[in-house]
Amino acid sequence: MPDLFIRTIIQKFDAHLRHIIKDEGKNKFVIYTNGMGGKLAREYLKTEFGIIPEYTIDNKRYNGIDILNIEQAQKRNNKNVYFLVCSWHPDYYDEIRRVIYEAFPNEQIIDIFPRAALPGKKEICAVLHHVDSYIRDLEDKSCG
Repeated sequence: MPDLFIRTIIQKFDAHLRHIIKDEGKNKFVIYTNGMGGKLAREYLKTEFGIIPEYTIDNKRYNGIDILNIEQAQKRNNKNVYFLVCSWHPDYYDEIRRVIYEAFPNEQIIDIFPRAALPGKKEICAVLHHVDSYIRDLEDKSCG
């Protein structure tokens, strides 16, 4: 089971980062937060691409050198840096994202573990059309 979990996490990193690094040439990243996801992201960047993150941001444990809090991170030169949100903790999911999105430009943030996107209007209409067609067929068969 742990192998499957780690493999799934690596696939998520790969899906979000490989094209950014290989195709777009981006190579400056900040890890947020310093939990298991952050440690796995750091290792992934290092082993797959030889990239050492600029620093790590954490809300609770920081040393002011390579692990910073949000205020310390905002004082850094963050030009051309991408902030990798590497937390999937369900109890703090919204709070973790609120903090980073309030501190840095959205275009510099990459959420590695976003919640599944809600269906859009087009997808909802397609499902409703399918259900409506199914109900009409049932009515036609029962009345005919």
